[in-house]
Amino acid sequence: MQNDRPAASRGQFWRYALPSMFSQLLNSCFIIVDGLFIGQNLGDAGLAAINVAWPIVAVIQSVSLAVGTGGAVRLATARGRGDETEALAARGNTLVLLAVCAAALEVGLGLTYPRILPLIGANAELYPLAAAYSRVACLLSPLQVFSCGLLPLVRSAGRTVGAMMVTVGGLLGNIFLDWLFIQRFQWGLPGAALATGLSQGLCALAALPLLLAHRGWPLRLRQFVPARRMVRGILHSAVAPFGLSISTSAILLVTNLQALRHGGTRGVAVYAVLSYVLGSVIPLVGGVGDGLQPLVSFARGAGDWHALARLRRAGAALALGVALACGAACWGLRSQLPLLFGASELAAAQGAAAMWTLVLACPFMALARFCCSYFCAAGEPVAGAVIAFGEPLAAQPLFLFTLPLVWGLEGVWIAYPAAVMLTAAAALVLMRRHLALLPRQDG
Repeated sequence: MQNDRPAASRGQFWRYALPSMFSQLLNSCFIIVDGLFIGQNLGDAGLAAINVAWPIVAVIQSVSLAVGTGGAVRLATARGRGDETEALAARGNTLVLLAVCAAALEVGLGLTYPRILPLIGANAELYPLAAAYSRVACLLSPLQVFSCGLLPLVRSAGRTVGAMMVTVGGLLGNIFLDWLFIQRFQWGLPGAALATGLSQGLCALAALPLLLAHRGWPLRLRQFVPARRMVRGILHSAVAPFGLSISTSAILLVTNLQALRHGGTRGVAVYAVLSYVLGSVIPLVGGVGDGLQPLVSFARGAGDWHALARLRRAGAALALGVALACGAACWGLRSQLPLLFGASELAAAQGAAAMWTLVLACPFMALARFCCSYFCAAGEPVAGAVIAFGEPLAAQPLFLFTLPLVWGLEGVWIAYPAAVMLTAAAALVLMRRHLALLPRQDG
């Protein structure tokens, strides 16, 4: 396999981390761009409806990203061991799994979204708008599956800049199509879903040649024949990334319901603004762990524990630094950000007043997410899954259903920093256990 082998040098660290951070930030901008155009054209009702519908779309993204990341971990780990056959089998089997997921999600969600939407907060006012968005998003879900699933594989193949450029092109296409469909043609929420789906389809078409036309990586039919051991390994490595990705949507779902209960449609609109801001910070911070995944998996496969330690320390420091900078920016722009999304004057004021909760949460969220990504890449998916699923299934419900009893709508906003603090504490405990085991592995 003739390709540059990843290393843990300073140059390689930045070559993998920075493009991934930028790519993840741009990828999050797909929904943010939708929000900008929807907010300016449909106001609070449009913002609330797209926020209610987003968990359905996020399931598509989470499944595809998890499968792609699981395959990328297997690919990079095999490269670290120098096993070309297994690395190429990981690439081929992952593509087959993505195709299966694309078909299953399109049919399954396309048939069930009318029943799901009322369960996740779509009341009589919001249901028609949310259903219109979900209908188109489900129809175009295969394009989103391959867009999200291919990029981790492309990064593990060493083409980090190529993956970033694919995302840049997709975002530019999304901006143009949003303007065309929403602003010019006035297609509303269906236009937003159509713009996102088509632009991500372009991303998939651009990413596929980067992966399949890699120099020194021959294409053979047997690579695409599902092997039970490989499929099981990919899915095993995909559990933590799925939990990490879906956790944001699970939190969004429960918070939407609580915001609707304690603040009505305006409460959901306020949370839509907060979630858009948080949706910009999380991918940027999460991009650190995602970008370093090929390096961490390669070092794990090669048994280079010293490189693993350098990557762990540098990655955690970078994630925390980015989170602190983002928190400072959110605080400084707390009055301007809600207006950017077209929120009403009252919703904008409430969003600005609640921005401190996101600022407080940023460093703890960064620590928890980096540890989760690191565990997955380092071959400890169980530890990663504890963090990924612990927050949305335990910590968030605990605080979302207790704090509003005392503080009302304000308690809904406080629940997020409280939950990520608890999750970060659990991550530190698991990391301490991981570090205690490393000398025995090294020896």
